[in-house]
Amino acid sequence: MTVPMRSMPEDKYELYRVITDYEALQDGFLDRLDDLNTTMSALPGFADGVAQKLLSKNPGPSRHVPRDCRTATRQRTFGWKSLGKMLHDTGLALVLVVDDERFAPRKDQLMKRKRPCKPAMAGKHQPTWLFRKDKAREMGKRRFSLMSDSEKKRHQRKAGKARAKRMTKEKLREIAKHASNVRWAKQSGTLSKSQSSGIA
Repeated sequence: MTVPMRSMPEDKYELYRVITDYEALQDGFLDRLDDLNTTMSALPGFADGVAQKLLSKNPGPSRHVPRDCRTATRQRTFGWKSLGKMLHDTGLALVLVVDDERFAPRKDQLMKRKRPCKPAMAGKHQPTWLFRKDKAREMGKRRFSLMSDSEKKRHQRKAGKARAKRMTKEKLREIAKHASNVRWAKQSGTLSKSQSSGIA
């Protein structure tokens, strides 16, 4: 969890060390353990021997394990879990500050953004060729063909209600009359091709 510096009380943290590399981070943790008058094996967040490997600077020679062709060492590096545990067990916190003096030689080497960073899809203009009427119709048919029968019926009901809202009473009356004629023609077996085609 990160908290902006402007929202922190001024007396919340006491400056303890300035860390600029990994070795300085190890030294800071070791100095903190000395100040607390405790040992690495007494840290509750780590199993016996793990903290020693994390804070060790001279791990010694590597040991080959013939069983699975690995090379085991007596040193470990901090990961996102172990670093959080070490900070918690030693009562420390990481506070990021801007160091303009150290950053100056690298600042000119950074590439500038071509456009300002925006949230995803915010104000993004879609290409016009992607949303033509025929393209939208083709995508709609493909999407409809992949639906289950229950989904098709649900969408057909919604489409029918939306279409009915846009029509006049005369057009609705004409469609209802045509549907009635088709039903009667089906029952009598005299349904013609023109009747089955429907009303546009």
